[in-house]
Amino acid sequence: MREKAFFNWRLGGIHLNFPNGNTLSTIWGGGSYSENHDDFGSITNPKAIGSNNVEIMFDCPEELQKKIEKKYNDGDEQPIGYLNIVQWSEIVNLLSKPSKRS
Repeated sequence: MREKAFFNWRLGGIHLNFPNGNTLSTIWGGGSYSENHDDFGSITNPKAIGSNNVEIMFDCPEELQKKIEKKYNDGDEQPIGYLNIVQWSEIVNLLSKPSKRS
């Protein structure tokens, strides 16, 4: 059975499963590449936490993966950190389009 489209696997994190088979994991808070990376209280004492930027990891066909890594991480591999809401939305748009997996 396939996971739901939206999956909350921790406070300060979501995982998206797109119909085309691509996935996107987004986290913020303690231990992540985000503005509040040092807020480990969000892990040891769970609480709602917000952030103006996030860290992502994703799975998609290699050509799209390389395109995203080049544009948002200077060609380095994943994870990609400190993305603002506009950048994150652009990546969601790229990952949600029909792909060779669908």
